Amino acid sequence: MKIFIGQTFIVAGLTMLSLLYPISLYNETHSTALLGLSITLNNLAVAVGSYVWGLLLDKSKERYFYTILLPLSGLLISFIIFRTPFGLLGYSLVGFFSALDSPLYSIILLEQLTPEMIVVGNSRLSQLSLAGNIAGSILGAVLPHFEIPLVLFALGTAINAIVIPRYKGEIREDKNERIREFKILLKPLISFSMFNLSAEIFYVMFIPLLTIYKVPSWTYFLSYTALYIVDEYVYYRSPQIVKDNELYYAFSVISLRSSIVLVLGFLVFFSINLSYGIMPVFLVFGSSYPLYSTAFFSLMFKNLSKNRGAIIGLFNAGENLASAAGSILSAFVNPHSISQAYFISFFGFVISFFMFYDYVNSVKVASSA
Repeated sequence: MKIFIGQTFIVAGLTMLSLLYPISLYNETHSTALLGLSITLNNLAVAVGSYVWGLLLDKSKERYFYTILLPLSGLLISFIIFRTPFGLLGYSLVGFFSALDSPLYSIILLEQLTPEMIVVGNSRLSQLSLAGNIAGSILGAVLPHFEIPLVLFALGTAINAIVIPRYKGEIREDKNERIREFKILLKPLISFSMFNLSAEIFYVMFIPLLTIYKVPSWTYFLSYTALYIVDEYVYYRSPQIVKDNELYYAFSVISLRSSIVLVLGFLVFFSINLSYGIMPVFLVFGSSYPLYSTAFFSLMFKNLSKNRGAIIGLFNAGENLASAAGSILSAFVNPHSISQAYFISFFGFVISFFMFYDYVNSVKVASSA
């Protein structure tokens, strides 16, 4: 798994930039509209990047070049955010280039590991990514300096230059097959997108919620750090936990998250202050994702052979377009009445549940026909 080590440093740098900019913007402006706009642009950039990078990877045999391009882009972006007045542009570029990470390393994993090792390899890749998330969030809290992400991206570049094999991958583009697969996966794509739209509302509202609860800003970084640590363990255990029970865990997580945002909506509406008690709620909500992700994508990509980059990119694009929509909806929420946002999030999870249920039933009917 040494081919994924460089990614840990790259993710750490991207995490630092992703967390520092929105929290500093909100602290300076106290504007949910600007906060929502910045996160919306970032998510839109990720959505565009996800699909663009996926198509490029499917059309090309090149892999090594992209593993060097990713950390080098981080060096430029760090300079734009920290040393120029174009922080919003830099934050958008964080989204665009970070979108290369998932399809690139997923394809390398599929091409470099045997079929029986792919599930374990995917779990280890997720763990190393989370290690980068943990390091980035801690560094963002204690050392929010220009030099730190530069060092992280430089290390990522050097490690990738050494450990990534200089091989040529397969061209996996098949336009007819891609159109057919897109049609089949439309319902789960909508379900996955609504799931992420609702989750994004929860995460965006976490910042103003901490202000309402009058807890210090370090709680934000500590909550994410704790979440990444818990996620590390849950990702490790997920393949064994969800095995042969993928449907159960996918539906259970959607139900759990919908219940959390509904209860939070009522608590905020009735001005019930959880204070630091919001942290375990945040952890339960966030740490349920590895179970959902492992179960959902095990079902989606079980028989996928061609267009891997494009399909992965499509789901990543759907995820981030939905996240952008969630950010936009959050921007229009009155910061003194954020219970509205939680109720919107609840209905999004309900739509996600029933769209996925409809897809599962249609697959069962098709299989029995």
